Amino acid sequence: MEEQETKLSSALALFAAAFFWGTTFVAQSLGAGNVGTFTFLTLRSFLGTALVLLVILFRAKVLRRKAPAGPEHNTGKPRQTKDVSPVLKAGLCCGICLFLASALQQYGIELYVADADAGGTAKSSFITAMYVVIVPILSIFTGKKPAGRVWLAVFFCVAGLYLLCLSDGLSFSRGDIFEILCALGFSVQIMTVDRFSGRVDGLSLSAAEFFVTGVFSLICMLLLEHPEWASVQKAMPAVLYAAVFSNSIAYTCQIYGQKGVKPALASMIMCLESVVGVLSGVIVLHEELSIRQISGCVLMFSALLLAELKVGKKQTAASQE
Repeated sequence: MEEQETKLSSALALFAAAFFWGTTFVAQSLGAGNVGTFTFLTLRSFLGTALVLLVILFRAKVLRRKAPAGPEHNTGKPRQTKDVSPVLKAGLCCGICLFLASALQQYGIELYVADADAGGTAKSSFITAMYVVIVPILSIFTGKKPAGRVWLAVFFCVAGLYLLCLSDGLSFSRGDIFEILCALGFSVQIMTVDRFSGRVDGLSLSAAEFFVTGVFSLICMLLLEHPEWASVQKAMPAVLYAAVFSNSIAYTCQIYGQKGVKPALASMIMCLESVVGVLSGVIVLHEELSIRQISGCVLMFSALLLAELKVGKKQTAASQE
């Protein structure tokens, strides 16, 4: 019972991550029209770091208030400091992966904007979500072989993504190359988070991950870009949205969610960001949802149900998704 509750709460955290990522694609497109890739990443990463650090400080303050105050807790001995090296190691590994994946994604979106590709946001959403295919393949090499039904679910998920995001077929453009590399980057990031999420504090890992991403983005910004203050001001609403909802909330939810869900299933839940992206366009921008897109949504949700379907009474650890 407790295991089921943990898995449910983890799945809900991943759904929350998918929701906020899905609503951030529009913000990224708006930001790409005003500032460069690395300027956008630098701003959102450091703002995200600051916000998570505030939450950590608030949590520490609350815990100190709740801590019992008695003679046995006031021995006069200096408090032992926790070893931060595991968090730094995890933050460096996850941060490098996130930096590479995010930079490739943002530059791909920037190329879509530059080429006036009206379907750029949808294509970015579709190609990025191809981690739903790559993650189960990578899982094989880490000893977490997905069950047979998971592969069938992946097929339905990809078919659903295609129907949902690409109304005029899959045409090839400059931005697609970087989005394909981005999908590979996010796949590695998902596997890296899976490795470290159960070993270190989630909020600390989140802050370290964003900080590392911000440092690498800043170096690239100083070397390759020359941002102007006027352009930064125009991009700030998009940057703030990405920093608060995508960085601070969504990636932290990912870290907590992956503690209780296997990578293959986690990737399928998180790829629902594409569904959210389309639905956001319907609600906010009053776009019409076609029968084709509705069919895509149904296929993707069916894929999740299929992935969770238990076959037989017993499963070996190696065959779990």
